[in-house]
Amino acid sequence: MLIYFLPKLQDVKVIRIIQTFLNSKYSMFLIAALALISNIFSLEITVLYIYLSIVIIAMLFCEDLLSLIPIACCSYYTFSRQNNPLSHDKTSVFLESAAKTNLFIIIGITAVFAISRLVFEIVTKEEKRKLPKLTWGFVALGLAYVIGGIFSGYYDGRTAFFGFTQIASLCFCYFYFYFTVDFKKVKKSYFALLGTTIAVLLLFEIVGMLYFSGFFSITENFNRGLLYTGWGINNNVAAAMVMCLPAPFYYACKKKYGGIFLFLANLLMISLFFVQSRNGIVFGLFVFAICFFVTLFNTKKKNLPSLILTQFAFMILYAVTIFSAQEYILEMFGSLIDKGLSDNGRYEIYRNGFKQFLENPYFGNGFYECGAYRWGDNSIGKFFPSRYHNTYIQILASCGLFAMIAYLYHRFETLKIVFKKINIEKVFMGLIVFALIVMSILDCHFFNFGPGFLYSTILLLLEINLIKNESLTIS
Repeated sequence: MLIYFLPKLQDVKVIRIIQTFLNSKYSMFLIAALALISNIFSLEITVLYIYLSIVIIAMLFCEDLLSLIPIACCSYYTFSRQNNPLSHDKTSVFLESAAKTNLFIIIGITAVFAISRLVFEIVTKEEKRKLPKLTWGFVALGLAYVIGGIFSGYYDGRTAFFGFTQIASLCFCYFYFYFTVDFKKVKKSYFALLGTTIAVLLLFEIVGMLYFSGFFSITENFNRGLLYTGWGINNNVAAAMVMCLPAPFYYACKKKYGGIFLFLANLLMISLFFVQSRNGIVFGLFVFAICFFVTLFNTKKKNLPSLILTQFAFMILYAVTIFSAQEYILEMFGSLIDKGLSDNGRYEIYRNGFKQFLENPYFGNGFYECGAYRWGDNSIGKFFPSRYHNTYIQILASCGLFAMIAYLYHRFETLKIVFKKINIEKVFMGLIVFALIVMSILDCHFFNFGPGFLYSTILLLLEINLIKNESLTIS
């Protein structure tokens, strides 16, 4: 903001260097690298203070806040396995008052600067006073979350607050950066740069997760229950990775040496097998196949041979590995293979959720009442409630028909943005959204904060693509 009040700051060489760096891809790489360092070496507080410094500098000296989108999307992945508050050994630093105090300080200062910059943008720029296209769908969904369970007898302030945090995480990036980003600066490939960067971050975090779980050193059947990180279990990690899969495919489609990015996409798919999430493997393969065929049909003809040969080489590698390392596979993936196609109790969970929906079909029973279903302690002091492992059952059971109608309206609005003046960029961005939707069939990823941040960012980039497309058409 200072550069608006003190325009001569634009002529200061240091300020120009800072602006150039923060708006470059190297800033995004640095932010992702810091998240990885935090995740591996348990340096959350240190890295979050570095993020805070970047936020303050960008707020004061940058013309817009595009440079802060990577922080919004990567912060979630900074939390380490060692500091997971839910771990059994109870050694997490976040169980100590000092760490909690530092978190509140970081969040508080960030909020002050963020709100100040948002108000400044709206007050000083007339073009920022228009509501974005998805506003009413988000408003309806947010209202449904906040009042979910209102007439059930289970509704209280905690339920309303949790509903608010759910919608806030789902739409924060969409609304905040709509008002604080200069659309003219957003390149059409920005989503792919962001998604590919996060995918590489997750790839390294998965290696770390495998290492700390003892996967590389175990000599007997491995228990996939040991696969978790500071921000989620293996299913959460898989969901984040599947969402990122379409990003490198876009580069495989558009770049001269697309085979390199197809190679990366295959590495990401391989990592999903090591994560050992059945949901992630099945829907990951589905999204991978769609992205591959979209790439083949939209790339330049001269790039086709390298893409086909690269994928063919990986198919041979997969086959050789399966046949030559069967004993190792049975040991390392035994707990996954033993599960097979069993429902793992999900059908019973779904029945309980539907029964809860029938008890209060219009507004549900709220987020903290799970009927006969208990996967964990649902005590009064627990912030994250138990869930039904199906987003749509969860919506009906917790918030009723009102929320489902709101969700469908929100989904209708997103589909309109994707298909209006569709281009290849919107196809791949739409596939990122699609990945979250299909992954949410067998779990509640739509209610998790990390996927919510990336989801709302992609929706914003879809809208920016549409707005720029319409302005070009008009001119």
